[in-house]
Amino acid sequence: MNDKMKTLQLNQFNYDYPITLTYDNCKSGESQYGTWNLYGVKYEGLEQGIFAEEALHQNLQQYGKGTKLVIRRTQDDKGQLEGHVTPSNGNTQLKSNQTVLKYLDDRTADIHRQVALKIATISIGQTTKPWTDEDLQEIKIRMDKLLDILDGVSSDDLPS
Repeated sequence: MNDKMKTLQLNQFNYDYPITLTYDNCKSGESQYGTWNLYGVKYEGLEQGIFAEEALHQNLQQYGKGTKLVIRRTQDDKGQLEGHVTPSNGNTQLKSNQTVLKYLDDRTADIHRQVALKIATISIGQTTKPWTDEDLQEIKIRMDKLLDILDGVSSDDLPS
């Protein structure tokens, strides 16, 4: 995110702000006002930044680069600001009431490996010939990338 990027102010209540995320992750830091979370977005054709308070940050961090979202700001009965995030395809975001485990048990890891192997081999294409060493290497690369996705390994592609 460049230093001269405009900041999108989400000041209007009950107004839809259609945005597209321009990075996989936000930039976060501390200031005299507390923790800040800056998201790069495209709004009305312009690249801008959104400083998301904690509740909005919790909703936005589930999505990655290129995701089209609609943000709607509301105020609850107690005067607290709320940021509702909805994917542009109309699906509403449902929060899980279950606690997410921070690790994978052996059974889940084994299922992930089976799924990744099956998808990787299918993506190579069906053939009646035996696979070459190059085919096997490509299957391994694809399987490893799929396992990164299934096991929740993430990378930060934000420029410094």
